[in-house]
Amino acid sequence: MNNPIRAADFLPKESNGDPESFQMAGSDTILYGLFGDTPDYSNPKIEAIWQEVLNGDDNETIAWCLEKGVDLLDKDGKPVPGFRDVAVMLKVREQRLGIRG
Repeated sequence: MNNPIRAADFLPKESNGDPESFQMAGSDTILYGLFGDTPDYSNPKIEAIWQEVLNGDDNETIAWCLEKGVDLLDKDGKPVPGFRDVAVMLKVREQRLGIRG
């Protein structure tokens, strides 16, 4: 992808790149920034996608998301908080399940 969206651009500015200090806020900020919502894990289809992502290889997940247009690495080359949730959201959209569907 030529110009991927950088998930790190949606991190809170006051975090200074320290994922430990904003794990939940950073994850939610990224998800709402990219998708305007979070995955509904009470939906069995979306939970199944979560399990697939969780059990998959993180490097392959990160590469797949980049192919889909979202760069999940921060300035230090580490995955952003909630990177697996971003992958789930991309898969939900790809499968046309709807975010809450």
